[in-house]
Amino acid sequence: MKKGFYTAGLIVVLAVSAFAFILAPALVGRGNRDTLPPFGSYNGKKIKFEEGSDFRKYVSRYAEFFQNQGRQLDPQSNYYIFNYAFNAVVQKMAYMQAVAESGYTVPQSAVNREMLPDFFENGKYSQRKYRETPASEIEQRQKEIREELTMSRYTGDMFGSSEQFAGNALYGLKSSENEIAFFKNFGTEKRGFDMASFSTDDYPDSEKEAYGRANAQKFIKYDMSIITCGEKSKAETVAKRLKNNEITFADAVNEYSSKNYSDANGKLTNSYRYEIERIIKNSDDIEKALSLAKDETSVVIETNIGFSVFHADGNASDPDFSDEQTVKDVWSYLRSNEAGRIEDYYTDIAKNFAAEAAINGFEKTAKKFNTVNADIAPFPLNYGNVAFANPVDTSIQGLSGADTNKNFLQTAFSLKSNEISSPVVNGKNVLVLQYTNEVKDEPSENTSSIERQIVSSDEESASAALMASPKLKNDLFTVYFNYFMNAGNTN
Repeated sequence: MKKGFYTAGLIVVLAVSAFAFILAPALVGRGNRDTLPPFGSYNGKKIKFEEGSDFRKYVSRYAEFFQNQGRQLDPQSNYYIFNYAFNAVVQKMAYMQAVAESGYTVPQSAVNREMLPDFFENGKYSQRKYRETPASEIEQRQKEIREELTMSRYTGDMFGSSEQFAGNALYGLKSSENEIAFFKNFGTEKRGFDMASFSTDDYPDSEKEAYGRANAQKFIKYDMSIITCGEKSKAETVAKRLKNNEITFADAVNEYSSKNYSDANGKLTNSYRYEIERIIKNSDDIEKALSLAKDETSVVIETNIGFSVFHADGNASDPDFSDEQTVKDVWSYLRSNEAGRIEDYYTDIAKNFAAEAAINGFEKTAKKFNTVNADIAPFPLNYGNVAFANPVDTSIQGLSGADTNKNFLQTAFSLKSNEISSPVVNGKNVLVLQYTNEVKDEPSENTSSIERQIVSSDEESASAALMASPKLKNDLFTVYFNYFMNAGNTN
């Protein structure tokens, strides 16, 4: 099942399918006992999970939908259910509002016509069945039908419907001949490539060590404890009491510290020089902490999330780059802070590869550089791997995310036959491509299928735009995690 959200068409199907569901008990969690905050809002209107709310109804419907597919209602599935339901509610709110602003109202005759089958017996309308139905139930059903027809009016006008007159669609944005021609030809021209990839994860230990030695000061390790307070006055009280020997540092940790930068005992958890430099707000204060001799305590120093007092438990130690753990720590720093340096290293290798491959051939050069010459099957220029054209195979080593890498696609489809590309960075890989072959398929002649693809594409684009709307406030993840994720452990 897709992790995004269902299109407007499926949401309408779900909305019409039933009007009374019982919330799956597995999804209730703490929501039964506690007052849940809103999961978000659209255009200022809150989205709440409460009895009778659209959100709760949609959760019930998607839970039923999952169960009918044989899916287990585990925590991951439950989150997807809430996510789909949230998106469905947002779509309903937006579409209902748009129709209301247009001035359109559903005619009572349309409501009656839609409701008529509810009172059929043996295929015919039953006056008796109508009279025996409570007025409140009829009123509720009419309300739901009116909402369903309002939704379908919007989706019909925007995305079309099955209704036709004289062979032409009655509703929906019309597709021009040029648009249909574009879709007929979309994906018919495909290119195949040879590809060499160089993974930045293979960065040599010798390079890591060389960087560490050239920047040894960053990796000096300090043996320190720290007390952090939210208010400066509180931190000054701590510093004064420590200076007057009124309290031990360990006791002050327990009594005063928020322990933002320490473990439970006050030990500074990130103790390399570069890590300490980051938490101190003003660069002029760095040496006040790092110049402490063993057993010395600092003055109050402002840190990023408060005011801190440092204590040197022992002497600082210089880095040992023959130690495996130190080299790993340098590697961690490089990946987080010097990704460009790593990319440059492999870009230089890739440039040398491309130059040599132009002389000696791709396959021979790949063997020399100890990399795989991957044969990439022909694929079209298809940004995002849209469903109605063949995709680039992103499961191939080095191509993860390539379908949305603009530079990769521009480079690949700008090459001349047998031309070798310049290095292309794709995620954690640097790639070199050679355009090897071209395949041309015949354009599709199935116009009705193409028109359905256009509608589907329009629906997905509209949904994506709606979920990115500045009118939408989405707190789904936060509320779900806090109130439902661990529901099984909060009974």
